[in-house]
Amino acid sequence: MNTTFDRYLIARFVQVFAILFVSVFGLFVVIDGFSNVDEFQDESGKALGVLIRMASYYAYQSTLFLDMCGPILTVVDGMIVFALLLRNSELHPLLAAGVPTWRLLVPVVVGAIAVNGAMAANQELIIPRIADVLQTPRDALEKGTIGVEPLTDHSSGIYIDGQELSLNPQHIKNADFHLPEPGIVQLGTTLKAGTAVYLPANDQHPSGWLLKNVDKPFSQLQLTDEGRKYVSRLENPEYAKDLFIVSEVSFDQLYNRLQSFKLLSTAELIRRLRSPTLGQGTGPGLLQHLHSRLVRPLANVLAVLVSIPLILRRESRGLVTNMAISAAVLSVLFGLSEAVAYCGKTGAIPPEIAAWIPIIGTGTLFAWLTGIMLT
Repeated sequence: MNTTFDRYLIARFVQVFAILFVSVFGLFVVIDGFSNVDEFQDESGKALGVLIRMASYYAYQSTLFLDMCGPILTVVDGMIVFALLLRNSELHPLLAAGVPTWRLLVPVVVGAIAVNGAMAANQELIIPRIADVLQTPRDALEKGTIGVEPLTDHSSGIYIDGQELSLNPQHIKNADFHLPEPGIVQLGTTLKAGTAVYLPANDQHPSGWLLKNVDKPFSQLQLTDEGRKYVSRLENPEYAKDLFIVSEVSFDQLYNRLQSFKLLSTAELIRRLRSPTLGQGTGPGLLQHLHSRLVRPLANVLAVLVSIPLILRRESRGLVTNMAISAAVLSVLFGLSEAVAYCGKTGAIPPEIAAWIPIIGTGTLFAWLTGIMLT
């Protein structure tokens, strides 16, 4: 068997995936857009402005939609490809020519790997760069601000709060930084600043927050020896009212904290897991998500492979029945995977074990189902 039919199946797999994505995402845009059209309006009330804001918003959301629905669409894609082979009577001539059924799985697996590669690139390269826009509420797109979710830096005990967050440029408006006693200062102190800007670590300074126009002079803070490691003033006299506070609590951790880590790159997830700033309540969920992300490509390919023997059953009562059985089995597997993932997040079972249990179960099921596949 030459590669002509392989290339044909791979092209069909990619084509079906593109059609599924455009169709489902288009349906989402229509339903969500018209249900929330009021949130895109501004004071001018011009229809063109509303359409431009909607187009911009959903263009960004398409990346998040691909990350969330891509695995499901990949499995449905594999089911449709083999269903079309049966419906168009393309399968039996190949089997009659001596081509084994498992050989037809190769191009579909290659197509699934290609789609998973695109989803991985989207997750690692695109989503982290636009994470702040993805989490901005529709009614906040125009003003570019969202509320602050206060957070304590567990490495120093410094409590970070403020009036609101500005998304472009990124900073805290009317920031409040509470310095605890006796770790940082001899007497508990709250620093109020007009703005606070997060600065990533570089060769000149560690990561932390630059507080501008602080209400208290540096000389009145009564810092402890430990506190001087975290709070310092700038040497430039022009910035006499500015202070720098060392912290690994970054800007994106101050809003939608329970979901924002899903928009980070894998490298950033690993860095945060190693950081002492995280509280005990955040670590298990972060670790579970990291393991799930690492095994997701393999889980997607195995889910596609499980669906194929159910579509190509030897003793079949019809294509529609086969697809219904396949959908039911995959739904049960998805439910069990979510249940195991929840156990991993709550600490009932180790996160790494929770991530691999669905892989082992799905792989075992596929091996068992190969006995009922048409040959």
